[in-house]
Amino acid sequence: MAPVVAIASWAAADTGDDRQFVEGEQRGVQYLQPLTKLLGVLVASQSAAVRGEQVETAALDAEIAAVERVELRHGSALSTRARWPTLRDSIKELGQRPGAPGNEAYQRWGQAVDLTVALIRRVGDTSRLILDPELDSYYLMDAGMVRLPEVTQAAGQLADLAVVNRGMKAEDPRAAVLRDRIATNSAAVATGLGKVVDATGDGQVGSSILSPLDQFGAATDALAPSVAVAVMPPLPDNLNAAAVGVRDASQRLSQTVWVELDRLLSARLDGFSVRRIQIYSAAALGLLVAILVGIVVWVRRRPASAGSPPDTGNFVSTGRHSSPVGLGLEPPPGQPYPAYPDPNNDPAVTAIVGSPRAPAGAR
Repeated sequence: MAPVVAIASWAAADTGDDRQFVEGEQRGVQYLQPLTKLLGVLVASQSAAVRGEQVETAALDAEIAAVERVELRHGSALSTRARWPTLRDSIKELGQRPGAPGNEAYQRWGQAVDLTVALIRRVGDTSRLILDPELDSYYLMDAGMVRLPEVTQAAGQLADLAVVNRGMKAEDPRAAVLRDRIATNSAAVATGLGKVVDATGDGQVGSSILSPLDQFGAATDALAPSVAVAVMPPLPDNLNAAAVGVRDASQRLSQTVWVELDRLLSARLDGFSVRRIQIYSAAALGLLVAILVGIVVWVRRRPASAGSPPDTGNFVSTGRHSSPVGLGLEPPPGQPYPAYPDPNNDPAVTAIVGSPRAPAGAR
């Protein structure tokens, strides 16, 4: 019985640890979904400030409020309480004073974008999303947390640098580095999400990911062709439009990735619940079998009932009386068993009763 209980306890504890791990990942997904969306709005605001255009502060405020809500729920568990207020305040300051168009705006907004990307990495670490052991969820995490933010940031920087540095060519080292980042991460996203579709075998995952993935691939190829090309072609004539296309496609794919990852994690939690029920059911069945076996063994081994006469040995009849056998009173070999004395002729009985009893039939 004890081994059954021990095994059930160990299995339940192991399932509990797995459940806590996945619940931590879910907190990370819930935080990263609005945070990566905020990154896209920040990159768009940076481009507007660099060009001297109006920054959409309403969009910034809406995304800040969305992150603030998940910060209240999960900030303590994800260790973001020290970083998020700093980032939030700096973004609000930029919304009020975006800076002079050109390099000043590029530098000031670039710092906020860098802080946002760093917070994304931080949440990935503290939620342990970065350690996810499953193939499908790992590549979804890699795309949403690592690759797509890189592409979004690099596309915005490329377009803004072309404004700050009029006449920038494809041969410019800064442009080359940014386009390589876009192409490399885009290829990693395509490979990883392709593995997700193959690994899950889930038609829902395929239908939800493939369309935004195709749009993302087309947008990045227009701005930064595949890393397989020997020499990058010239920059697009309308570089800003191409960069906006990449940013928007990256954001659409990012939100799809988080939805699918949250769905996979929820299904995994449901599986843990089913597994725990199976463990407890098996343990209960094992205990029941052990109890039944114990009852059977006890019934077979219990002593004779109290109403049974005690065993006083074997007796051998010698006529009127019987003599005990097996109590150490056996006569010597060749001698008959002694008969019990007649109580009517016993002096002790006569002394008590007062007179000898007449033999039967003598009255």
